[in-house]
Amino acid sequence: MALHPCTGWFALVGARVEIRNGSRTVRAGTVEDAMPDSSVLWLAAEGNQPRALYEAAEGYEAWTEPNESEGPDRYRYTADRLFLAAHG
Repeated sequence: MALHPCTGWFALVGARVEIRNGSRTVRAGTVEDAMPDSSVLWLAAEGNQPRALYEAAEGYEAWTEPNESEGPDRYRYTADRLFLAAHG
């Protein structure tokens, strides 16, 4: 499945994402937390990678697969919801 950019970072808490800056992939991981205005997100520590903060204002983007999350909100990542979050 193809990855899609998501500007609604607050809705990504608990989801696996790929962080990109321009065309370069910076890191992949699980979103641990995000600001309510989706200006900042934190990726959880994994393996030898520490917890990391990424700011939208610095050009970082979060890319994810639709329908990837689990639990009661698992359908929030449908392609339609990603489109609405990006074009709101």
